Amino acid sequence: MYKTQLLPRKWLVSSHRSIHVRFLQQLSSPELRSRFIQYFEKQGHTPVKSSSLVPHNDKSLLFTNAGMVPFKEYFLKPNTAPFQCATSVQKCMRAGGKHNDLDNVGYTPRHHTFFEMLGNFSFGKYSKAEAIHYAWKFLLQELELPINRLRVTVLEGDQEAYDLWRKQGLSDDKIVKCGPEDNFWSMGDGEGPCGTCTEIFWDTQDSSLEDPWLEIWNLVFMEKYRNAQGELTDLPVTCIDTGMGLERMASVLQGKKNNFQIDQFQSLIHGLREVMKARGLKSSTEADPSPHEKIVADHFRAMCFLIGDGVVPSNIGRGYVLRRIIRRALRSAKQLGLNEPFLTDLYPSLLAGFTDNLYSELASRASSIQSIIKNEETAFLATLDRGMALLENVFNQAELQESKQIPPQLAFQLYDTYGFPFDLTLIIASERGWSVDIAAVEELREKQKIAGRESWKSDNIADKSRLSEWRKLNIKPQFTGYDHSLLHQESKILAVDTVKKGKSVEVNIAIDPCPFYGLGGGQVPDKGTIELTNGNDWEVIDVLQPYEGGLVLRIKPLGSNDNIEQRIKEDYEYLQRDQLVRTHVDLKRRQGAEIHHTATHLLNAGLRKILQAPDIVQAGSTVEPNKLRFDFTYGKPLKEEELNQIENWVNDVALRGSDTIVKHMKLSDAIQSGAIAAFSEKYNETVRVIDVPGVSKELCGGTHVDNIRKLYPFKILNETSVAAGTRRIEAVAGLSCIEWYRKAYKPIPEVLKLLRANGTHEIIEKLEKSLQQNRELQKRVDFMNEKLASAGEAVVEPISSKIKDVDIKIHLIDSDLDSAFMQKRANILKQNQSNTAHILINGNTIMVALNSTKIKSESANSIMKQLLKHIKGSGGGQKELAQGRLTEKITTKDDIISKILPSLKQC
Repeated sequence: MYKTQLLPRKWLVSSHRSIHVRFLQQLSSPELRSRFIQYFEKQGHTPVKSSSLVPHNDKSLLFTNAGMVPFKEYFLKPNTAPFQCATSVQKCMRAGGKHNDLDNVGYTPRHHTFFEMLGNFSFGKYSKAEAIHYAWKFLLQELELPINRLRVTVLEGDQEAYDLWRKQGLSDDKIVKCGPEDNFWSMGDGEGPCGTCTEIFWDTQDSSLEDPWLEIWNLVFMEKYRNAQGELTDLPVTCIDTGMGLERMASVLQGKKNNFQIDQFQSLIHGLREVMKARGLKSSTEADPSPHEKIVADHFRAMCFLIGDGVVPSNIGRGYVLRRIIRRALRSAKQLGLNEPFLTDLYPSLLAGFTDNLYSELASRASSIQSIIKNEETAFLATLDRGMALLENVFNQAELQESKQIPPQLAFQLYDTYGFPFDLTLIIASERGWSVDIAAVEELREKQKIAGRESWKSDNIADKSRLSEWRKLNIKPQFTGYDHSLLHQESKILAVDTVKKGKSVEVNIAIDPCPFYGLGGGQVPDKGTIELTNGNDWEVIDVLQPYEGGLVLRIKPLGSNDNIEQRIKEDYEYLQRDQLVRTHVDLKRRQGAEIHHTATHLLNAGLRKILQAPDIVQAGSTVEPNKLRFDFTYGKPLKEEELNQIENWVNDVALRGSDTIVKHMKLSDAIQSGAIAAFSEKYNETVRVIDVPGVSKELCGGTHVDNIRKLYPFKILNETSVAAGTRRIEAVAGLSCIEWYRKAYKPIPEVLKLLRANGTHEIIEKLEKSLQQNRELQKRVDFMNEKLASAGEAVVEPISSKIKDVDIKIHLIDSDLDSAFMQKRANILKQNQSNTAHILINGNTIMVALNSTKIKSESANSIMKQLLKHIKGSGGGQKELAQGRLTEKITTKDDIISKILPSLKQC
């Protein structure tokens, strides 16, 4: 097959002349969203709310990058879909991973990081004919687009699609056949559902564009399945996946030359220009924004939506992409003259583009979103100034003027040490006519990765990828670990995987039912043992979830340092599919984790209540058997008084006691009932809710105590910052808290004895008194040192010598006197005996002092260096004072005569 280009616009000029041109409907973005959803709802589609930009159940993607992402599982298994067809307006992000438009933003008419995708989907209810009919009817009847400015493409050889378009009234010249690179869609290069597609194009009639045809809608017919070898087979059910970019269609309906002129962006650009005016900066009045204005507007939308979905700035993964987006926006703002924090001033202009409240998180989380942005903005502006100063220094280096290439080491240092994004370095270099050896910088970054932990992480990901192959075998054990009575039970082996890794062997096993927790959510996996039917025990060292519904135990022989391969041979017949094992979950570890998991829920509730900040969002957590860590979005450090109030609140509700109620509810019902959902999570239609009546209600798959009284006592250990706008609290609860108090109290009796205090109430008073006494003693010591240093020769008469024409006096300082005294003595000697250079020695310590206004031929540092050429040691200093360390101690006058004087004579 070959690609056939769309018909060039000049070929169509004659037909355009004969057509009566009329005005298009002027629909705003909110009106377009509403019109689209209402239309497909009338056609029997279920409206589905946009899912998060973070595809929680799709580890292959960094962000939700298309409207079909939330429905991927239904395309693979249509019978599991809760509806036969659906319609949505999906938030999308293409700023990282395989789908990355970040570098194009601002320089093309259509590229964005964040955008909205209108879509309709069928999971076996209808096929090509209905999909094409629905789309054509919407464009012609609902939006009233003129048919003469529409064209479609089909896959060459897809006669069915061609004929269907002919039935819709399109003539042959308006249906263009293209090759598979354009009209065959698949989920990337790997295996999965795929199929032909047909695309609808709009004639912009803009002769200034290289390609005046704008793709506005893609209809995908998922009829095939591609296996790992690239072979295609028919799917039993055809599915439909369509996508229409809202910004593109808005630009068509609003008669704009590019997406940045539509209503959403007009309000943002206007807000940006008003901010500039308010700060005394000249702003543009052009209808088409400048590239830097486009970048600021686009990136501001992206950062707000990402934070609204629970992403916070960091140095890894999604958080790093967010950080890059914020920093790129600030760099463009700097080009516009904005050098102070300003981004949050644009927030009202952003909200003006979403008046339909389709994305309620923009309003409900407004204070957190703005706080995080402001903190990151303030922190980076200083970094930006430092990076720009370093680059400016490079641009001014004479030896680099000919090559005009930034040294790779510096480009890497800017990124690694100063947090200056490498892509900004490339942009700035390009603007100045300079370049960077990208391969050399990448090599430096790769070396750092290998030296660090990232290499381990990549291995771990590979392991999970290998285990995910079990999904095809439908290996999905039932998790029974919520019930403590089932932690010790009989289970059947479903699968075993053994792989050699270097000199070690890794054994993974799936059993059903499985009481070992490993479902994530911040809670550490269970540990314990499994007993084989031959009586041998294997230790469960980790629990993995390589795919949705999968639970895999990583095991090793218990209590033996024998060769694992030998143990595998011994137990081989008992480690086979359908063999039975007896499970023993470590109950103490599990109970500790349950206490701290429930404690995170109460801590979350306490933070919201005491700080009166309902928009606080969990940004991460770690639940361990003996402590918890809870990260949350908040713009400033918590005061000691606030931490005390939160701690007291948790202890009070824990002491009152309340049963923990577990409910399974529809997601919509759970949210409506007030249950807190993590914005970064993706949930099924039915969710698990952990309810502590009147205290806390959260969506959670973790294990919890049956009564919150088990959390008492609760103690906050510390509160710190982990990123701009993100705080972290570490705490302990229950028995772990009692153990913490016990360890904290252990040294108290000894402290009381040392301080001669009658109780802990006297400790502070006694310590303050002791410290005051120490301060007074130190003052007396300092005073005596001054007096002694100003007195005559210190204990031993100096020995005279010479270096070249400079008189030298060598002073042996008493070993009971410290280096502070030596410093004082050296300063006094160079002032009172200014025509002489002085060497002071105390054991291994040596100092040289002289008055540089009187002795010009030598410096203290030069004398020290000359000495150290002939006597073992190290040291250095300035013109008037140098200090060193000798390998051998000098303790007597005889040592000076035998070791120091001969060295001076050689200088």
